[in-house]
Amino acid sequence: MATGWVRSLQCKSNVLDDVASTPKKIQSRVSLSCTTISKESIFIVPKHPSNNPKSQSSTHKPRRKRKPVPMPFPPSPLAPSRHSSSSFLSLTELPAGHSSRQVVEIIFNSSWSSGMTGDTQFAGKIEMMFRVHNPARTVARFEECRNAVRARAHFSKSTDSRCAADGNEMMRFHCRTGTCSGSGTDSEPVYDAGVAMCAVASAGRILHGVRTYTKSWEAHESAGGGSGRWAMLVCRVIAGRVGSASEPIGHCDSVSIGKGELVVFDQRAVLPCFLIIYKV
Repeated sequence: MATGWVRSLQCKSNVLDDVASTPKKIQSRVSLSCTTISKESIFIVPKHPSNNPKSQSSTHKPRRKRKPVPMPFPPSPLAPSRHSSSSFLSLTELPAGHSSRQVVEIIFNSSWSSGMTGDTQFAGKIEMMFRVHNPARTVARFEECRNAVRARAHFSKSTDSRCAADGNEMMRFHCRTGTCSGSGTDSEPVYDAGVAMCAVASAGRILHGVRTYTKSWEAHESAGGGSGRWAMLVCRVIAGRVGSASEPIGHCDSVSIGKGELVVFDQRAVLPCFLIIYKV
């Protein structure tokens, strides 16, 4: 019996010596325990890792956090789309000295004629000028009017070559009066770049259409004339077949009632191009 215990003690001392002789790094990583199975044999069993999170974080490398994937958001309804055109009219101001503005100013000034004094020079001042950007739908309707006039000219075998060629397109003036933006004496007028339909009495009957004029002065007088700040539209007009004041309305697309005035029945046939803010 004594010899068996001696062998056990010797074996245990040898194991402890071997463990003590190992490097400190290995001792810190592996913790060993001796379990006696019999008097003459000793098994070395590694301890199970602890469930303590602190010990696990020291032995295992921390996992990298995944970056959150941004969720796709629907486009804002107010943001302009590349594939869809705006359904509202917009304006772009033309600064002084712009080539397009210079051309329009020449047309506006040269067509200004009072008729009574014979003065053909515009005595006022053009304060601002804007290029009108029409929606695609408005431009498409304008071209539909042109195609309709051309089709009627071909069908009726009209002798008017202009109607068959381009729908009898011409440049006309259309004056707009401003509306007050607020109450009181300090309110500023607001000008609209859209054309307006109105009722015109001519030859004992009422004509409903857009009033357009050959000269800027005639358009200015049609809105009341006088001094102050005004707005003038330079428009492209599909006049089509122009009738007289006594001619039935159904046989023509527009009616000339004198003094350079042309009443266009279809509002879609008038396309504003430039808005002029001037002061007389």
